[in-house]
Formats: sequence, structure tokens, C-alpha cells
Amino acid sequence: MIFSSFAALLLLSLASTADAAIKVGGSCKVVGSTQKQSGKTYICSYLNKKLIWRIKPANQVNPIKILTWAEIDALKTLAAAKAQEEIRLKAEAKAAAELKAKLEAEAKAAAELKAKLEAEAKAAKAEAEKPKIQGLTIGSLLWGDDFKGEKNAPINPLYWSGRNCHRTPAQMGGGACFGTESNYYAPSAIKLDGSEDGAAVIATTRVSNSLPADAGRCLSNSCTFVSGRFDTHGKISFQYGFIEARIKMPSGSGNHPAFWMLGDNINQVGWPTTGEMDITEIHSNDPTVTTAAINYATYYSPNSCCSNHQYTVVAHNLGVDVSAGFHTYAVAWLPDSISFYVDNKLISTTTPQTLGGYWSFNDKFFLILNNAVNSAFSGSWENLKSSNMIIDWVRSYQLNGQGQVFTK
Repeated sequence: MIFSSFAALLLLSLASTADAAIKVGGSCKVVGSTQKQSGKTYICSYLNKKLIWRIKPANQVNPIKILTWAEIDALKTLAAAKAQEEIRLKAEAKAAAELKAKLEAEAKAAAELKAKLEAEAKAAKAEAEKPKIQGLTIGSLLWGDDFKGEKNAPINPLYWSGRNCHRTPAQMGGGACFGTESNYYAPSAIKLDGSEDGAAVIATTRVSNSLPADAGRCLSNSCTFVSGRFDTHGKISFQYGFIEARIKMPSGSGNHPAFWMLGDNINQVGWPTTGEMDITEIHSNDPTVTTAAINYATYYSPNSCCSNHQYTVVAHNLGVDVSAGFHTYAVAWLPDSISFYVDNKLISTTTPQTLGGYWSFNDKFFLILNNAVNSAFSGSWENLKSSNMIIDWVRSYQLNGQGQVFTK
């Protein structure tokens, strides 16, 4: 009983001491600090510039901190510096955006100027390359192919078809494929040279191993070479105009290169009723001479050959080897008139009155380029190993207001 009374007195004394330690209005040291005592929460706050204990209200989450003048000045300085930094960053961003816009405008102007200069240069080049022939009014370019592209790429399939002359199916024949040539035709023998100005190359090679997978069959008794032939049949056809090609002919006896045209209706009426314009053919055993010819039917006889076949041919001696450099070969084709040119020099003119047969040359025709190996036309090929026929470009112009190109 005595011990219990003593313990109670001791606890009361300690409680009184704790209550005396924290009381409302008592001094404290750290603003915002809190203490709990007797179920109450006390908070150290300023009052009349003194830190005293106060009972914290139940809804007060954060104490209000009263800043010193030094702290206020520091915050002002920090805010001013932040504002200045924002102004600087905005100015830099604006300057960068203006510089970007300026550079983009300059780049656009430079690109437009470049495009304009290129267009002007192209137009000037086209005008300079346009044939100038006395007595002919050669107008705008209707169609052309400069054979530009990557080295060893195929020729443009939108314009041309490489032929192998299987004749089965018929579309692989591309018109007439003759039986006097000592070569297989393979589209793989035709490739672009990859040069800046562009050119198509027909490579003629002696067969040494197996044939290319795309080679056609031999149409004569024996074939010793692989060569190339391509045309616009079924894709592009022409009716009148000035049609020209710039070609470096293959070198070596036995080569029979040609740039020529057949009637677009050959699959309907056959040869020779369809008509044939040989703009140039070269006897490579006589390499300074070019020939041009017209093949025709003596009378209208569809799908009948060959007692009705006739031709006119003219030869022109250039005085230089046609395999040593490029030359231009052209036809000036008008209604009821066909004229052949070499290097802008007139070689011959044919009309219905001078032809003496069926005039089939007021209809659409298509273009053909090929190199055959033909001893009957171009001499022995015994010493021929390989050759290249290089076609720089092919172009079609309006002529005296005439000329159309048809695409399919």
C-alpha cells in the first residue's frame, strides 16, 4: 500500500514535469517543429518576432514559414535569374528557328535555281542537238530514249522488248526474224553501259560454252554467235516525223547491224505487205559504207510472201569507218514521202510514184535495233570473236508539222 502510493506520486510528478516542459506561450527554438504532449500537438511558431509553442489546429497541414529578409532577397535574385534564363532561351530558340527558316528558304531557292538551270541547260542541249537540215522544219521532240541507268541494267521495259525470236509464243518474235543469220538472239545480250550520258550496248559474242538461258533457237542451219535485238512493237508506234538514232557500229567482218522499222500491223497482214523501212544497215566487211532500203509488196497481198517482195536500196560512202565513232542515221517520214539521212546528209527520197508497188507507209510503224551475224550480207565471220553495237540515243521529232507517237 505504501509502495503503490509512492509510485502514483512519482508518475504525477513526472507528468507535471513533462507538462511544464511544453506549454502554450513557452519558448521554442525551431520554427515549424512539433511536439506531442498529453494528446495535443504543439507547433513552434513566430509571435511578435519570438518563437513560442502554440497548439496546432487540426486542419493545419503545413506550418507557415516566415522568411528572413536575406531569404526573400535570395529568392528574388533566383527568380530574376530564372526569368533572364527563360528570356535568353526563348531568344536563342527564336534565333535558331529564324536561322532554320532562312537556311530552308535559301536551300529551296537554291534547289529551284538548280532545277531552273538544269531545265534551261536541258532545253539548250535539246535545241543544240535538234537536227538542222535545210528544207526541213524539225519541231518539238515527241519521244526519245537516252538509255540512262545503272551499268549492266536492262533497257527500259516500258519502251522496248528484248527478243529471242522463238516465234512461239508469237509476241516473242517481235515481227520478222529471218533465217539467214548465224546467231541466237538473247535479251541478256542487251545492257545499259552506265555512262553519264547513257547508251545501250548490244554485245555479240562467239558461243564458247553453254547458251544463255534466254537465248532463242537458231533460225538458220547453224548458229555460232549470241547477239541482241530489241524493238518497240506492242508498246510504242510512230506515224510520220523525223526519227533518228546515234550509233557506233560494231567492228569486224560478219556483223550486220541495223536500225529499221516495220509496220505495226505485221501480225495482221504479214511481210512484205506491212512494209519495211531500213534506216541504216551496215556491211561490216565494207565499213565506210552505209545503206538504206525500203522493202515493200508489189501489190496488196496480206499474209503472202515472197514472190510479191521488192526493195529499193541506196548506198552512201562516209569515207570513214562507221565502227570508229558515232554517226546519226535518220528517216524524214511524211505522208507519201520517205527520205533517209546520214549525219544530216540526204541519201535518198522515195514516194509512191517512184516506189512502183503497194505503198503501205502511211500507217503506224515500230522501231527495231539489232546486230545479226550474216556472212551473206556482211562477209565472212570466221575471224570474228566479239563486237559491240553502241546506241547513244533514239529520238522522234515533229517534221513539217507532222508526226505522232502512240503508246500502249
